Amino acid sequence: MKDKTLRTGQVIKGVGGNYNVLSEGDVILCNGRGKLRLDGDIFIGDYVEFTEFSNGRGAIEKILPRKNKITRPYITNIDMIVICIAPSPRPDFYLVDKLLINCIKQNITPILCVNKIDLMDSSFKENVEISYSNLCDICYVNAINGDGIDKLIKLMANNYVSMAGQSAVGKSSIINCIVGRQMLETGELSRKVERGRHTTRNVEIFDIGYGIRLADTCGFSVLELENMNPNELSTYFTDFDEFACKCKYNGCNHINEPDCAVKKAVQQGELSKDRYDRYVVLYNDLLEKWRKRYD
Repeated sequence: MKDKTLRTGQVIKGVGGNYNVLSEGDVILCNGRGKLRLDGDIFIGDYVEFTEFSNGRGAIEKILPRKNKITRPYITNIDMIVICIAPSPRPDFYLVDKLLINCIKQNITPILCVNKIDLMDSSFKENVEISYSNLCDICYVNAINGDGIDKLIKLMANNYVSMAGQSAVGKSSIINCIVGRQMLETGELSRKVERGRHTTRNVEIFDIGYGIRLADTCGFSVLELENMNPNELSTYFTDFDEFACKCKYNGCNHINEPDCAVKKAVQQGELSKDRYDRYVVLYNDLLEKWRKRYD
């Protein structure tokens, strides 16, 4: 019988049923044992127990409890999502709102990162601030010359992070800027992120310095709110909370109900009208899907 040792670690890469597991600085090539191998229910970010054999390979025996799980792409145990937008291309604020909802649902810290600030005018910044400043930290950066990157690094430091946002907002440029800053400070990088144009097709976790472990993904440019009851939506618009408690009716959805304090706050400029209008669109989309859920 082969000598074996039971260890714990985190899955940092998976290809074709083989998984790289990081454990105490070592990377062990593992496959799933039994049902885990057949079901393929092992995701990047999973903390696992695995048996290491004397030949240096291992077998994953058990997936430890997950604190969160995100689909398309499948990643788990994320600490933080950096939501990237830019003045150009035109921001998809619906995507931003959906990502924020998922962060709240999954107990993930969101950061809004505005890149290409050299293209930003005062009205753009004002809209961003009114919509999101009371929901998450906002960083304004220029990934080309490094402006604002230090603040972003401080927020991301010592966290397991994923980047999200529509195409062409500069996610890769932001990552490369962080990597370049670390190389300047240390003279080397323990693990280089090698990314092609339009990035990768497989999820993999990289150490990019400053204690930042990056889940390098190709996803999150499109996101749907799946299987959500429309009556739950307002609970994830936490900026509504201080006004929602003053609505006439408990369980007010802030759509057609009379004496709605949220709608009044929008009319008085205390809440962003643009964000409220997006809430109404999302609510109606969810309502239509909910009505058709058994079709």
